[in-house]
Amino acid sequence: MRRIITVGLLLVMPVMSSAAEATTPNSPSGYRPTGDGVGGCGWGALLFEGSTGVGAHVMALSTNVSLSDATFGLSSGTLGCDAHQPIRYKGGRVYISGNMTQLAEDMSQGHGEALAGLSDVLGIQAQDKAAFYTLTQQQFVKIYPDAKVTSDQVMDHLVAAMLADPALAKYVL
Repeated sequence: MRRIITVGLLLVMPVMSSAAEATTPNSPSGYRPTGDGVGGCGWGALLFEGSTGVGAHVMALSTNVSLSDATFGLSSGTLGCDAHQPIRYKGGRVYISGNMTQLAEDMSQGHGEALAGLSDVLGIQAQDKAAFYTLTQQQFVKIYPDAKVTSDQVMDHLVAAMLADPALAKYVL
């Protein structure tokens, strides 16, 4: 048994240390998505909060599954779990990552297929889509500040712009 624990720790420690090094800083807007990714809530999400990469997500998920703590956290309201929050697909980052070039073009024009797709992924209701399209066009230079911007930065900048808009803030809170 001791050998299994030792081997397990030897396998886990490099991933944990690299995950700890791969943290992303808070966005300038102060917005920090919670429960984004497969780690969800529980000790895994708490231990690996802010970490990026497949290794960190696998470790967060493995920690939660092995301890079965997400169930406890959801029923007790602890460990970063809140059963009263709606279940949402947080695919905005994934969508942006796969559509960076087309989104940049669409946002600069205030319309387009990729922008319409993003509004759907973010759950923007029909009555707010025009405001969303206008916002992305007006804030384009802040959302896409340069050619080296990453998809995560685009999402963070978009969220900051949406938070400043009373009609659109509800979609990112």
